[in-house]
Parts: sequence; C-alpha cells; structure tokens
Amino acid sequence: MPLQVQCPAKVNLFLEVTGKRRDGMHSLATLFAKVGVFDVLDVERTDAPGFSLEVEDEAGQGLSAGPDNLVLRAAEAFRAEFSLGYGARIRLTKRIPMGAGLGGGSSDAGGMLIALARLHKLELDRSAMARVRKLAPKLGADVAFFTRRDAFCDGRGIGDKLKVLEVPKALPWMVLVWPGVHCPTPEAYRRLTLPGRSVVLTSLSQLDKLENRLAAGRPLPEWEGLLFNRLEDAVLGHRPEVRQAKDILAKTGLKGVLMSGSGACVFGFAPSRAEAEAAAGRLSGYPWKVYLTCCLG
Repeated sequence: MPLQVQCPAKVNLFLEVTGKRRDGMHSLATLFAKVGVFDVLDVERTDAPGFSLEVEDEAGQGLSAGPDNLVLRAAEAFRAEFSLGYGARIRLTKRIPMGAGLGGGSSDAGGMLIALARLHKLELDRSAMARVRKLAPKLGADVAFFTRRDAFCDGRGIGDKLKVLEVPKALPWMVLVWPGVHCPTPEAYRRLTLPGRSVVLTSLSQLDKLENRLAAGRPLPEWEGLLFNRLEDAVLGHRPEVRQAKDILAKTGLKGVLMSGSGACVFGFAPSRAEAEAAAGRLSGYPWKVYLTCCLG
C-alpha cells in the first residue's frame, strides 16, 4: 500500500534580502506561510535498492523524472545518510507550477524526506529527525521549512534557520494567481540592488510588527500594509506579466497584494470567502491559473 504525502505550496508574507554571503548565496529575513495548493507524493517501498520516479505533470511544464529531479535527489540523500537496504517506487502528481515563487520543488523534496522517514519509522525519533532535517539545506534553501509540520515560520540565513510563528487565528481567504511565466530565482538576485543597512534595520522592525500582529490574531486591516517583498524591485520592471497581475489583483479590491518569492505568482487577501470568490471570478478572463485558497494552520 503506497504511503501518500501532501506537499503544500508556500508564499512569503515578507521577504527582505539582508546581505550577500561569502559563498555567493544571499541572506534573508522572511516569513513563510504554507497554503492550500498541493503536489502529491505516493511512495511504495520495494525490496530492491534504488528509486524509480513517475511524474504526472498536471501543471503542464514538462517536469523531468530524471536524476536531477529534487524528489530523487532527496531520496538518494536519505539513502546515503541512513544506509537504506531497500528502495521505493515514487509517483509525483505535480500541480504547483515551477518558477512561480511557491516552493513546489522544495516542498516535493521535503515531502520525500518525510515519506522515507515514515517508511523507516523515524518520525518519533527526535535525533533521527534532526539528521533528516540536516539534509534539507543541501537540497535547497526552502526545503527545511517543508520538513516541518508548522504552517508559519520566520526564516533567516538562506531561509534554513527557522523559528516557528504560532498564528492562533486563521488568516483570511486568499486569491493566488500564476500568470503563466517562469521566473528563475538566480535571475532575480542578479538584478537586485542590495538595500543599505539602515533600510534593512527598518525592514526587520516591520517584520517584527507583522509577526506580532499575526501572533496576536489581529484583523487584516492591521497587518496588510506590513507585507513586503524586496525581490519585487528586481522582477516587476522586467516581467510585465507579473506587474500586470499585481496591478489587476489590487484593482479587484484584494488587500496586501504581493509577489511571492522571486515570482511569478502574486496573491492578495479578501475579508470574506464571498469577496475572494468574486475577485477570482473577475480574473477568469485572463490567461492565468487562479487559485482560491488560504494559508494552512
């Protein structure tokens, strides 16, 4: 019987780039939030060693099932760490678009680590799960977030140093759109002009306010203006489709409209489900993928 793992997308409710490291990576201060758009992994243990992957690509982007796929890379990293003597048949149903700022590949990798931990009966072993989580940053900056059950995390470093944010009250309904373009993350960082230290300190204060208000269960009008993404500076001027999506979402009346990650997805909140449905309906004439969803937790 295959074991099934749901792999959620994420949005960044806040993203500041705080500097560049010696290894060439950028350091961040971000607030991750999982949302109700999912890829699905079905994993079945086999007696023979090795992993086989089948991809059902509902996103229609031609995702490879070859060894470069993050799911297989995660499986191989787990096998090497725990000296597995067995393999697995893996089926990935891919629904989260790639290059969209939703962390789909990272979520799939994190989901694969979790699936193998369950098959190996490690989930209740804290020291073993610490070893599993140490594999995550080697696979991608966001993978660590997806090895946790928590819906909201403050991320520092390259996004791998996580602090859980407890949000006691469900956030409002969200409309999330993918305008159908691919926005490579390295391209966004190449175009980015790093903010000065005083700007970063102001941003970190803004992030603190946002997290405090979410943790206090405050309503949308008290935190929508605190949402922020520094990478918009590097993307919106070069990707007119993303700028158009952001402008049109704002015109529908959605609040806190923001690009997620390095794009191309844009999201906004509505005070009620009815208002979110109405906004999503007004977007039906555009050649976009529109999701009516909400943050998990």
